[in-house]
Amino acid sequence: MGQGPQETRVPGVRYRKVARTREVTTVLDGKPSTREVPYEAWEPVPPREWDELILRGVTVLAITVTVIAVAGTTAGVGGLLSRMVPAPVAYAMGAVFTSAWMACLGIEWLNRLNPERAKLARVGGWLALGVSMGAVVAYGVTLGQPVAGGVGACIDLLSKGLWALLVGYHAVPLDDGVAHWVTEREQELAGRELLGRRLLRLNRRAAFYRAVGGWEFDAVTAILDSAEQQRSLAGTDSPDSLDTANSEPVRTVSAQASTPAPPIVPPVSGPVPGPSGEIVPDSADTPGREAGQAASPTSLPIAATVRDVLQAEPGISNAELTERVAAVHGHQKNLAETVRRTRTRIEKPKKRNAS
Repeated sequence: MGQGPQETRVPGVRYRKVARTREVTTVLDGKPSTREVPYEAWEPVPPREWDELILRGVTVLAITVTVIAVAGTTAGVGGLLSRMVPAPVAYAMGAVFTSAWMACLGIEWLNRLNPERAKLARVGGWLALGVSMGAVVAYGVTLGQPVAGGVGACIDLLSKGLWALLVGYHAVPLDDGVAHWVTEREQELAGRELLGRRLLRLNRRAAFYRAVGGWEFDAVTAILDSAEQQRSLAGTDSPDSLDTANSEPVRTVSAQASTPAPPIVPPVSGPVPGPSGEIVPDSADTPGREAGQAASPTSLPIAATVRDVLQAEPGISNAELTERVAAVHGHQKNLAETVRRTRTRIEKPKKRNAS
């Protein structure tokens, strides 16, 4: 193995030999060829991190003590409870005593940067530890060995104490401003996560009901869509909103109909009928108005015109009624159908609602 380039060593720094490679290019007849050549080099060795080694050792020791404490407490409490319940159940119940304060310890670790939130888990952990130690002491008393029971109970206390020291070491105290900033970021992220899950659940339920809801779900959807459309039209100042708000009566959607009825054609300009049913002459018929000039716009809906004509002449035919309406509002697309539906709605409101 060849030697690498000359390297300068700093006095007082430890080095170790490592194997490296470098590229060497050979050119023959104008054609280069590159290959990797291994060589030995010296690289500095970082100083030993004694703090890191000590922290790892303490963590391993705490884990070992905790395993022993779990085994001892489970055996003691299980032996105490085995006089009342079967042995497997008794020892399973014994494991709960140590698991309780360990769970509280985990919650305290997660909230180590927020002392207020970690306080409840810390207090609960010490209370669970006291109950566990009391159970072990009680088992020793029942065997006539109170001292042995007390010594066995101290294993849980030592394990809990080691973990309390580790959590306190990693719990970095934060300034009030920094703590407030962290809390706001956590609240923002938690709110987004909660809203996302809630919307996901609602969308899944909506997809399920669309698939299996049947005509009941379709009827409710039609009612809600119709109401939303009327609210959106009522929020504008156009003649469309006036026609929908004034002339459209309350209707009951039948179970067989899954779509709302087509909307009434909006009104246009024209003369207005009088209260007795006679048609007031259009302004185009008045002197001084040129022929063919467009009539002035009117905000009167078609339904009002149909209602006034029917009050004056109840037996009028649909064709004549359509002509009367056309004289007021002008000829529109599907005007005859609109007049027919409006007349049916006015003359037979109970029958239409009953359907």
